[in-house]
Amino acid sequence: MTSIRFPAALALAAGLVFSPALAGAQEKPADFPQRPINMIVMYPAGGAVDVTARTVAKLADDRLGEQFRVENRVGGAGMVGHTYLAKNAKPDGYTIGVIANPFMFTDILLRDAPFSKDEFEPIASISFDPVIWVVNAKSEVGQKDFPGIVEYAKSHTLQVGMNPNSMFLFVSEFIEKAKDVTFNFIPFDGGRQGVTALLAGDVDATAAFYSEIEQYIRNGDLKAVAVTGDERHPLMPDVPTFDELGVPASGHTWGASRFLTLPPGVPEDRKAWLESAFMEVLESDEAKQAFADAGLTLSPTGAEETKASYEDTYQSLEGFLKSSGRLSK
Repeated sequence: MTSIRFPAALALAAGLVFSPALAGAQEKPADFPQRPINMIVMYPAGGAVDVTARTVAKLADDRLGEQFRVENRVGGAGMVGHTYLAKNAKPDGYTIGVIANPFMFTDILLRDAPFSKDEFEPIASISFDPVIWVVNAKSEVGQKDFPGIVEYAKSHTLQVGMNPNSMFLFVSEFIEKAKDVTFNFIPFDGGRQGVTALLAGDVDATAAFYSEIEQYIRNGDLKAVAVTGDERHPLMPDVPTFDELGVPASGHTWGASRFLTLPPGVPEDRKAWLESAFMEVLESDEAKQAFADAGLTLSPTGAEETKASYEDTYQSLEGFLKSSGRLSK
């Protein structure tokens, strides 16, 4: 966020010290907010999106002096919460969606969602997290490296957790195609549920985000095998990317871009203040520390860049789904 600097003499003459926080306060609408602001999460508590939302809400509470509360509207692998945001949330600034894409876009493109991408207005990006393919470290599969797992899968049908029609499923399908193996997919409503099943020995592998597996990686219960994206995960530098292993899963389409949205039609002064306020929060030193402590990535961008990424992701996913035969051309 760009800050403005006044000459020191002018600041002293005005009897104030200029700061980004004060700038945000000056831009704040006189009539908003007058009650807590709800941040809607469409996945279960404890998952990566939920942890992201609660981290942002706590930071915003502390820095802005307003109340932000997280509300989980769970069901249909995200469909319930997405539908609420698109169809029921009032455009008054008191309801903010915490979205993970391209998961929402799969609702639109593959699941006949009762809403379109134009019923959401992105105001700020929070982060991008790659998908991590993980196994139980104490299982037979967990004793092997990726080539060993692939060889094992050629004579054994692995049970693999996934979210239906999501990046978690697509990434595992990339492994099937690239390595000529076949998995038996077990559906779950969120990454956390897949991790729980993996820990219990109910599946052989699953896909998740780092915040969902961090404690189990640290204590040795789970082992990360590979990550999507162009680079290795900064908190797991020894874990290779899928590309390094011969499985094409580079770029940011095969992960989670987490961002904040509003319903279209929110008054311009409220929308501008919310964007400015959240960028102030997300660019703070406190946010960097809080996200690091939670095992989350942080890469904030403002509304213009977030909207451009939103459109690009939709086009990229639509193209992939058409080429894979999931979506008619």
